[in-house]
Amino acid sequence: MSTLAEFENLIPRISGNSITLHLDYPNHLSLHPIIDHIKNYPKLEWQDVYKFVLQGSCGWTHLLSGRNQEEVVQHLNNELNRTSKPLPDERLFDILNNETALCRINLRVWKNENVGKLHELWNLMMKAEKSTPESSDNFKINWRGLVDLSEKGNIMTSKREGYLVHQWMKIVLKLTETIENSSKMPLIHHSETYRTSYKPSYRLVNKNDLLEYLKR
Repeated sequence: MSTLAEFENLIPRISGNSITLHLDYPNHLSLHPIIDHIKNYPKLEWQDVYKFVLQGSCGWTHLLSGRNQEEVVQHLNNELNRTSKPLPDERLFDILNNETALCRINLRVWKNENVGKLHELWNLMMKAEKSTPESSDNFKINWRGLVDLSEKGNIMTSKREGYLVHQWMKIVLKLTETIENSSKMPLIHHSETYRTSYKPSYRLVNKNDLLEYLKR
């Protein structure tokens, strides 16, 4: 079985497990966006963590694969039109990665607080796409950090599935040894629990570009 097939085979077997943090937060500042995300979205699962790390490394470049820009913009416009009011305590953006400065901008907050128009959001997305590094090194560093925290018991899942989770995490590391461009890493959807609990509706932009835009 190929490494990719092993990766995909284990995803349904590790789903449905909660993640528990057991760590001294200030001692893990290099990983704090990931830790923040686990703390702020406690119902997330391992595939959501993987998606978080991947998006923080490669941004949204994969959306342009096999599509033209007009289709991507139209899809964004359709999603903005469908968005409802923000959920309680939702923020405008969540930081994904300090090094790449990529973040998720919440479409519900963007729309309901009248932060900007469609073309302004698209411009922010295009700036992020152009500044996102292609190398998988950033993904590898962050994922190795998670493996280390898991091995130390700082990030835990159920005892029944703990071995399978650790096996899957090692397979992800193995993939990074052969995939040099992080945007070529396998894509996976949010878990059903995450989608139901948090109704994710966002796009990826550069935090620095966003903050500069908000100053206007």
